[in-house]
Amino acid sequence: MIIRMCVVCRERLLQKDMLRFQCKNREVIPFLGIGRSFYICKSCINSKKLDKIIQKICKVDKDKSKQIVTKIKEI
Repeated sequence: MIIRMCVVCRERLLQKDMLRFQCKNREVIPFLGIGRSFYICKSCINSKKLDKIIQKICKVDKDKSKQIVTKIKEI
């Protein structure tokens, strides 16, 4: 039983109940197994804070982060 923290709400949940992503070349992709990653709980996918968090994690501007958030919702 592994517990991880959501980057948006900072709630600690079981790893199996969360989505794991990583930033690669200023894009968010599902975790590939190598490199740094972050977790988002399923309830925070529609959070208004997600846009701002993605800006910080991936070091992108506001327009790019909106595209990334849309992509995360599709995944």
